[in-house]
Amino acid sequence: MKFVPAGMLRPLLALGVLALLGALLFRSVEIRTDMADFLPPAETPEAAFLLAELREGAATTLLLAGIEGAEEAELARISRTMGEALRATGRFAFVGNGTADLTEPEQALLFRYRYLLGNSEGAFAEPALRKGLEGLLDGLRSSLSGVLARLGFADPTGLFLETIKGWLGGSSVQVRHGAWFAGEGPPRALMVARSKALGTDTEAQREAVEAVRTAFEGAGPGEARLLLSGPGVFAASAAAAVRADVERMAILSAVLLLGFLVWRYRSATLLLVVGVPLLAGTLAGALAVALVFGRLQGAALGFGVTMLGVAVDYPILLLTGRRPGEAMADAARRIWPTLRLAAGAAALGLVAMMASGFPGLAQLGLFGAAGLLAGAGVTRWGLPWLAPDAVPARPLPGAVMRGLQGASGRPVLAAALVALALVWLALAGPPRWEDDMARLSPVPKADQELDTLLRAQLGAPDVRHLVALRGASEEAVLRASERVAGALAPLLADGRLGGLELPSRYLPSRATQAARQAGMPERTVLEARLAGAMRGLPFRPGAFAPFLDAVEESRGLPLLDTAAMAVAPLISTRLSPLLSRRGDGWVGMGLLSGVQDAGAVRAAVAGLADPGVLFVDVKGETEAMIADTTAEALIWCGVGALGVLALLGLGLRGGGAALLRAAPIAGAVLVVLAVLSALGERLTPFHLVALLLMAGVGLDYALFLGAATRDPEEAARTAGAVMTCTVTTLLTFGMLALCETPVLRGIGITVSAGVAAAFILALLLAPRAGARA
Repeated sequence: MKFVPAGMLRPLLALGVLALLGALLFRSVEIRTDMADFLPPAETPEAAFLLAELREGAATTLLLAGIEGAEEAELARISRTMGEALRATGRFAFVGNGTADLTEPEQALLFRYRYLLGNSEGAFAEPALRKGLEGLLDGLRSSLSGVLARLGFADPTGLFLETIKGWLGGSSVQVRHGAWFAGEGPPRALMVARSKALGTDTEAQREAVEAVRTAFEGAGPGEARLLLSGPGVFAASAAAAVRADVERMAILSAVLLLGFLVWRYRSATLLLVVGVPLLAGTLAGALAVALVFGRLQGAALGFGVTMLGVAVDYPILLLTGRRPGEAMADAARRIWPTLRLAAGAAALGLVAMMASGFPGLAQLGLFGAAGLLAGAGVTRWGLPWLAPDAVPARPLPGAVMRGLQGASGRPVLAAALVALALVWLALAGPPRWEDDMARLSPVPKADQELDTLLRAQLGAPDVRHLVALRGASEEAVLRASERVAGALAPLLADGRLGGLELPSRYLPSRATQAARQAGMPERTVLEARLAGAMRGLPFRPGAFAPFLDAVEESRGLPLLDTAAMAVAPLISTRLSPLLSRRGDGWVGMGLLSGVQDAGAVRAAVAGLADPGVLFVDVKGETEAMIADTTAEALIWCGVGALGVLALLGLGLRGGGAALLRAAPIAGAVLVVLAVLSALGERLTPFHLVALLLMAGVGLDYALFLGAATRDPEEAARTAGAVMTCTVTTLLTFGMLALCETPVLRGIGITVSAGVAAAFILALLLAPRAGARA
């Protein structure tokens, strides 16, 4: 170790041991990427259903793809090759691109079951048969003669084509060259896939998206282009955008922060020493979360490490505030009462996050609290051993020191700054709460418009209002679906409801299928009715023998279920998001469009008096969940603030002193709210997290600057130490304010404005050198 300077040996050894412990810890702890941990708790059955769909619903795992930029035959080839490759990966529960539904057995299944799948009630009466035969005769003279010559004599009722048309609904998909194509615009092959992973598992969704892109490249696309959208794509895109923002800003802030610390301390050893409490705090936070929750949320880990940037303040306050000639151990012992009070109060302030009801935020709060306490402990007992002979920090420029000395002890200026914030808030109003989480999405508007277009072309669901269906079995859900269809039929008829998509539209219940079988006439009866309907029409005798055979067969067919329908991808594409197994039960979903009277729809659904059937206004439920959770979080913030005041009162031996130390934090919160209002920012739960972080940082400033001293030099050292902490925090979080991701930008603005305001107010309220508190 002769190549390592003597002073660096201990910090390097400590960092090495901590790194080894960290490697062992993170290898043994499950790190989740499921963002469901950051969803709010459900307070109503409707909210519970909605959250379950966000976590596990098939609609959240859909990937929609378009392939364009080449001739139709080439696009179809690429689509077929991609479909085969994606099915082979095992990542997808379903891949539909037009290939599978063209096989003869699958076409035969749908055609064979046409009278059980379609509404055949009354279709076999003589007047209905006569009308069907006349329509067939007209069709044989039209451009559809080829199709009708093949299908019409086996299905003169036209029920099969009518059912298929109803299934396709608003979709403009067409089958050409063995692949799905959009019906309008330039040639575009269409695909839809459903990932096996949960929609909230961002890492698994990223892997599914990459699998689609790899399959496209492997198909030899040439000049063709891949268009990709869907919730899974958005999740992966959002995660990539956040990661790119964080990486870019982390590099920039690290360079600026390193340069500043090198200038201040002129010592590589001290840079290593400063990193020890941060790494120790990170490990302590991760261990605490693992012990309490049994796993670690990846996003909580990322934000938690950022939050532990506060712990960097502790060694800076010790190293910079040490008196000339004072032993490091003595300096640590001297500042410990203030340091432990600051760390304890900051940790206690995080109780709002731990009690928020969001598992992810609860992890983040516990991570931060445990990490802060560990960082303070390492600073107190570890740093004197790591750097017993630390070189004092470089003095700040004289003009800066004079400015700090001149600003201290000016409460009138502090009151003026807070008053200015209050005036702005009174005139412009406080920032509004964000009730639409879609506005926080980093996904570009063009990508969202592409998603809308592909959904329209494929007929994939785009949910605003829905009916939740729950039952112990598939049959129970399908019967409930049929009751909902009957209850909402009058609203469809009078225009109060524009459209209705239910699972029973594609798969009738077994009871309905059995009833349709029972309603089919015997062969002799049907022959007589058909003969009457054919009277006077130019059809030869025996022409409709296939029809008679089909009806006779339909009377004895085994009933269909989802397992039997799985081989027909066109219908499975529409059915799978609407009907799925969930644990021991089944869940269905009815999608409503063109809702003109939500109250009437709600009343019609409630009139069924079925606890397993619920009307869900997605936007309304989302806003209510956010409002309820935010209100609860604010209450717990108040509880945390009272706890911090109580702790300060105990530590400072007086309620007046506690209020004085807390005053800069309260003032900084008002300043932050004014800044956010002026910038047009909307508040989210993440802003609350940022405010809690700002309060923890600002409390350090208030406690250290508020400590009375008669020695102007010591007061100057303390002010310089606190200013150094302020600059390091601004260099870290100030960069986040430049991010493109709305959440990160909001956190950066909140912490930066709050930390600056807390420092200025704490300095203005600090006693002048030589004064007593």
